[in-house]
Amino acid sequence: MLNSPIPPRLEDAVCLTEAECMLIDPRADGDTLFEHAEMRLEAVSNLMLSLCQLDTPGASADARDLANVAIASRILLADASDLFLVARKTVNRQIPPAKRGARHG
Repeated sequence: MLNSPIPPRLEDAVCLTEAECMLIDPRADGDTLFEHAEMRLEAVSNLMLSLCQLDTPGASADARDLANVAIASRILLADASDLFLVARKTVNRQIPPAKRGARHG
């Protein structure tokens, strides 16, 4: 599909790490993909911060709360991983071979 004259279609969306995952639009640019990956990592970071604050007096969480945070974190991390992988491929396609270290001649 890299050298194909046919533009990417939504039907060609990528799902790399999970059987059930978000679909990544193959028409998206690398900067947008990196931005969405970073947003998901920030969300996981905030969830982990919330867990750390449960150590304060008066805060409590039961096993179900912890399981829900763990599931949400796993999904967000898998999405971020997929986004980073596709963003890297997208950016590499946009960089001319001479800029990637290829030799001429």
